[in-house]
Order: sequence, then structure tokens, then C-alpha cells
Amino acid sequence: MSVNIDVFFRVRNSRDERERAGVAAILTDVLESERLALDVAITLGEEADDLYVQADSDDPVIFSGFYRWVPEFERTLTDRVVALVPHARLDFGWEYVDED
Repeated sequence: MSVNIDVFFRVRNSRDERERAGVAAILTDVLESERLALDVAITLGEEADDLYVQADSDDPVIFSGFYRWVPEFERTLTDRVVALVPHARLDFGWEYVDED
């Protein structure tokens, strides 16, 4: 069964531009390998002392088997980011559009 999901996740706590650029490169690679690069945009932002990288979709993305896919995706992305930036924090915000 397919579901429509608004994709949002943010990687917080980059301490400098080098770390943030590395996180952005990881997100780009993961989105490309998961075939989400055309549906999900990566943006860089700053709030107070927090440099972050964010990925979100403008429109809902159709997933088949989302409940099986998402735990591994989150684990893989978290492992890769934390290997580069150990103090990074990831926030995932998957929204099921069909439940509105």
C-alpha cells in the first residue's frame, strides 16, 4: 500500500561551515541513493548559534512500504552524520498527508 508523506528532517548543531558542508554532502548522497533527490530540497540555515541543514519536500512524496523503509533510512542517515559530526542532532518529521 502506498502513502503520501511530507518529508522533513533537520540536522542541527554544526559548529562551523566545514561541518555543515559535510552534512549537506551526506544528505545529498543519501537522497540520491534513495531516489528522493528530485522530491526533497536541501537548505542551509542558522538560528542563534545553531548552523543546520534541512531537507524537506514541497509536495507529499508517495512511498510504498514506508513503515519498513523509514527505520533503516533514519538509522543509516544518523550513523553517517554522527560519524562526521558526533555532536549533531537529527530531527525527523514525517507527516502522513492521507490522515488529514
